[in-house]
Amino acid sequence: MRSSRTFIVAGQLALLTLALASCGRQVVPEAPVGQVAPEITAAQPATQPTQTAAAEIMTVRVLAGTTEADLLSRYPGSRVLALHASEGYAQLLGNVSTAAAPAMGSLSLNAQAVAVTATEPDITLATSVIDDTAIAQGNSAWASGNGAWASGNGAWASGTNTGGSISALSANAVAWTKLDLGTGQKLAPLLGQGIKVAVLDTGIDIAHPAFAGHLDVASGWDYVGSDATPQEENWSTRGFSASYGHGTAVAGIILQMAPNATIVPFRVLNPNGSGRLSNIIMAVNDATKYGAKVINMSLGTTTPSVALSTAIKSAINSGVMVVASSGNSGDNNVSYPARYAPDIQLALGGGLISVGSVSLDDKKSSFSTYGPSLDLEAPGEAVVTTFPNGQLTRATGTSFAAPMVSGAVALAMGSGRTNVVALYKSVKASATAPTDLLSWSLMGSGTLNAGKLMVTP
Repeated sequence: MRSSRTFIVAGQLALLTLALASCGRQVVPEAPVGQVAPEITAAQPATQPTQTAAAEIMTVRVLAGTTEADLLSRYPGSRVLALHASEGYAQLLGNVSTAAAPAMGSLSLNAQAVAVTATEPDITLATSVIDDTAIAQGNSAWASGNGAWASGNGAWASGTNTGGSISALSANAVAWTKLDLGTGQKLAPLLGQGIKVAVLDTGIDIAHPAFAGHLDVASGWDYVGSDATPQEENWSTRGFSASYGHGTAVAGIILQMAPNATIVPFRVLNPNGSGRLSNIIMAVNDATKYGAKVINMSLGTTTPSVALSTAIKSAINSGVMVVASSGNSGDNNVSYPARYAPDIQLALGGGLISVGSVSLDDKKSSFSTYGPSLDLEAPGEAVVTTFPNGQLTRATGTSFAAPMVSGAVALAMGSGRTNVVALYKSVKASATAPTDLLSWSLMGSGTLNAGKLMVTP
């Protein structure tokens, strides 16, 4: 079961000297070293979702033992997005208001017992993108084809850099020092080995040398193209699509934090940064099914969704940590799903980490959305990371703060700390307290501290 959905992506890319900042921002590839790429002007942020189809997402109550056949006989013509009979629910894409109701006597007892508990449109959301300029790094960044993370030997803890004329690890040295990543990696020497991190995004550059040996493409999926290859695509004939490279950048940050983790790419957003709710729900379900222990969601929407909240809770109950970016509106209106963090903490004890962005001097990033539902922050300004075609870029936005937290969680899980609720509490308890006097009360527990996390029970 695979599909497609739209959310607001959180974050944007530029290279080496320029920053992009937004919740679903643009990734800009690099021109030859020393040359500036053309300025790219993107659409203004969309504030309201647009329904593009009559289909509805139905969350239904089911009995234990209910099968997909039962669901489809009850709602003919629908598509099963998720079935969790042991948890008593399923989710379908169809139209309960116009579908012809089958004769109840012709249905199995399980099918007769199916009852709709919530319906919502399968909305399409737009990413929030701002004007960007970028300087290209060129293929020389990966001249040897031996990426800084290819074997884990370039871990920040060792202080060494492998491959390429510019190392993202050394370029991000100030950020890693702020997060005490060196201590964190020394205390978690497996560096995330054995931990799958699902990246729900625009896809990734599967052939990028930084990802060699650290991808599980077989478990991923392209819900936009409906195929098994979740590769980044550029739809623009002039320059780059608004969010092209977004997923590649997110994945590169995770592997700088946890060099031996495995990335499972799920392409749920097109290169313009939009996708369908139904596809994101399917990706959460499939990521859990195929063994991911962390799900990174650098995307968001201003519209709440019962179906998405239910899918995330199910993933957490299955032992998956979910990390979501807060958004780049700069106000206190944290986007969903990050905004669900307090509700999930109340219901389950934790498991969904909402992440905002801070500057390297601990000030709230001007673009970062913040508020009572925020758990913590990480540096999200001008982060050097991977870009399609074997290149590097600089990325700015809460989209790129979230994968730092996902990487730190993968480090901890690789050391055996797989109790999601306990680990969620440790992430918050180990954070460095906020110092921004203007915003501290709405910045959650503070800034991620990977070193303290490894020793905080």
